[in-house]
Amino acid sequence: MSRQTISNWERNKTLPDIESLKVMAHELGSTIDALVSDDVPEIKRRVDVEARRLLALYLVTLAFYCLTTFMNVVSGFGSEAFDAPLWRYLRAVMLGVALATVIPLWCLTRRHKIVYYGELGRYLDKNLVLEESSATKIARSMLQHLQIWNGALMTLAVLAGFAASSAFSPGAALGIIIVFAIIIAFGVCCDKERQRNGGPVNPPLPPQR
Repeated sequence: MSRQTISNWERNKTLPDIESLKVMAHELGSTIDALVSDDVPEIKRRVDVEARRLLALYLVTLAFYCLTTFMNVVSGFGSEAFDAPLWRYLRAVMLGVALATVIPLWCLTRRHKIVYYGELGRYLDKNLVLEESSATKIARSMLQHLQIWNGALMTLAVLAGFAASSAFSPGAALGIIIVFAIIIAFGVCCDKERQRNGGPVNPPLPPQR
């Protein structure tokens, strides 16, 4: 535990991670609850802010992947629907926005040791502060199964691209669904295996803005 780390705590720039709290509580003969009881509202606020930022970055990248997948599938089968200059400019803008989100999203997922979409969904479900309502229950259910929803949306994007092109057929649609179902199932299995092996560790709390 370095002097700089302690200095950051004293200046309220960062907060101790869970491992540091365990050590301090043991050395002081106290409990973690007693150490952080006064800071709980601030901790919840900061974690909620970071979770909302992570959700926004994820939604932007998901929208980019779905739209570009749809457009690429349509264009890949000879359609010129998206070859107009307006659509090319739109693609360039979408690519710029997506690239602007890549580094922040990577940094946040790395900070929280998130590898699979299932872990992302569980993190958001745990840390987002939402008012209880029917819509909230639906949102939390989707977050708990984010890996499946993510794969389903990408499948729909590919199917929509095939439907808008001349290559669409029931056989092709069934093949696409089977391929994506296998990919989703493989991802879910990997996620569960990672959870059995300990899953992501508790990360440092986000810095105060």
